[in-house]
This record gives sequence, structure tokens and C-alpha cells, in this order.
Amino acid sequence: MQQTLATALAFARHGLAVLPLNWPVEENGRLVCSCGRHKRGPEGCTSPAKHPFGKLAPNGLLSATTESGIIKSWWGLQCREANLGVTTDRLVVVDFDPRHGSDESLAALDKAGVEWSHSWRVLTGGGGEHRIFAAPNDVVIASFAAEQIDAPPLGRGIDIRARGGYIIAPPSRHINGRSYCWSVHHHPSDTALAVAPDWLVEKLTARCGGNGASRGPVPSAEWERIVSAPVTEYQDMAIARLADHLFRRWCDINVVIALLCAWNAQRCVPPLAEHEVIKILERIAASEARRLNEEDAR
Repeated sequence: MQQTLATALAFARHGLAVLPLNWPVEENGRLVCSCGRHKRGPEGCTSPAKHPFGKLAPNGLLSATTESGIIKSWWGLQCREANLGVTTDRLVVVDFDPRHGSDESLAALDKAGVEWSHSWRVLTGGGGEHRIFAAPNDVVIASFAAEQIDAPPLGRGIDIRARGGYIIAPPSRHINGRSYCWSVHHHPSDTALAVAPDWLVEKLTARCGGNGASRGPVPSAEWERIVSAPVTEYQDMAIARLADHLFRRWCDINVVIALLCAWNAQRCVPPLAEHEVIKILERIAASEARRLNEEDAR
């Protein structure tokens, strides 16, 4: 059985939905993204070999599945070379990127005496690392990129992929040609998926009002960065976060749709299809309605 297909099925058995991503292809002696956007203009593909493969995952994260028949069709028949994306709604993934200072941030955490539970780890194709934990049942932790906030809870260069996000999993290939691979001593075949350690959950929920959900106004500097800077990856996560903020400010859903469809078209590179944006907004609106009903019932 092909390795990517076997890995995708293994994630699905753990209840983790997967989706096919674009992959590196060789063209004129260099590696480019299979999406072909490099041919359409100077900007090219801004997230090469990392974004959903539109032919099989037209709705991005919403196309992810745990259905074995679909997974076998994707990687067994239709597109064996596709990279493997794994949704992180049920995970907390600590994403270390040494290019943005994660080595120094990790050293500071270690000096502070934090203890990392023994769990799954992936060595990324870009030279970083994913430390993967199960999300706690009673807490919602949101994804974020350290570069998008003023005071990242774990330090610069350390992102979190959790609710509303996804990671690239082994044996996917980075645009530089290197493969994602499991850490020898942290492979799922002989390592249990541990629940995120308490100290990590406390740090991640402290910035979100105590339960992992986005509460209160986003700080002005962070808000300005989110709405003005181009978003080149995890566009669906950014849209979900903005939608959550606006709904908690009692904005009408039609206003939110108009605002975020316009923002998506102007700031997301590449923008999501309008129907994808609307599906995300409907999901966030339903979640906010459930939250309000639960509060009213208490």
C-alpha cells in the first residue's frame, strides 16, 4: 500500500480528518507548486505545496474527511502524489520554525522548566518540528501564527495549529524537495498520542480569556495587522477568527458576509471561493448561536 495512503488512513482511524494538498513538481530544473500559479504572474503561489488541491478539495478544510473510501480514491486512484493535510480541530500542534526564532523561544521555555509530554513529533521539510498532542476535551484552543500577534504565548517562531487549522503530515514533500518525516523516538507506531500538557493549555488559553475561544476585542495593533497584511496561508483560519470577533460584537450576519467577502478578495492570496467564505461564516454563526443559548440556559 502506498505510504501516503496508509498514513492518511491511519490518521482517519484516529478520528482526524485528512485532505489532499498540492505538491512539488519539477519544471525547468526547479521545484514549483503543482497548482501552476507561478505561471499566472509575478506573485506566483504564496504557499507552495501547502494549500488544498482544488480539484479534490474544492472547499478547503471543509472537504476533509475520515471516510476510508474517499481517502482510498484520493491517494489510491486519483492523485497518489498529493501531499497529505491533517485537520487539527482535535489536536494541539506546536509548530516550531527556526527561520523565525523558534530555537531561542524553545531554549527560553526549557530554561523555565516546562516539561513536554512524550507524544508524536514530526520533522518538517522546512527544517522545523511539529509536536503533536490531543486537545483536552473541556477546552477549545484556537490556531494562530506567532507573527500575527504582538506577544506570542510561546515566543517568536512558535505557531499553534488547533481548532480551524491543519498541518502537513509525513510523507509529504516540502517545496525544497525534502520530505516530512516522523521523529525516530516519537513515531505513532510506538508512541501514544498524549493530551496537551497542563502548562501548555494554560498558556494558550490565557490569551483567549480562559477557555480557548476568542473573547473580548482583539488588541488594536493585532487587529490592524490581521485586516491589512496579506494572508498567504490558512486563509480559512483567518476568516473564521475575524468572523468570530465580529459576531461577538453583535454584527448582523449579512454585514459580516459583505465585509469578509470583500476582505477575502483584497487580502487573501489566493482568495478563497466566495461559497467557501460563506460556509465558514455560517459555521461560526451557528457556533456563536449555540454559545449564546448555553449562556441563556445557565
